[in-house]
Amino acid sequence: MLGGHLDDMEADLSKPIVSISLGCKAVFLLGGESRQDPPIAMFLRSGDAVLMSGPARQCFHGVPRIFTDPENCDVPAFQSKFLDSSEASFVDYIKGLRININIRQVY
Repeated sequence: MLGGHLDDMEADLSKPIVSISLGCKAVFLLGGESRQDPPIAMFLRSGDAVLMSGPARQCFHGVPRIFTDPENCDVPAFQSKFLDSSEASFVDYIKGLRININIRQVY
């Protein structure tokens, strides 16, 4: 889980952030510029990408829930892409977690 936060450490906040999700499904909350603004909830599934640019760069956001249970994790669809038995350890690893890859300009 990841509590509500701002990504505001870059020198130039006019550049977007791209966030790519792999593994278990999660709930993503996108709020406003204040913690008091009510957030919008959406599901992130494996392979989804979120682009935060413009005013969204100033919005609080977070991931309060990751679905690791077999009924809701969404990994079976992902698992079908790895048919080789040598990849079984990766599939077993990703079944219980979510990996988030962020791409941003930092200079």
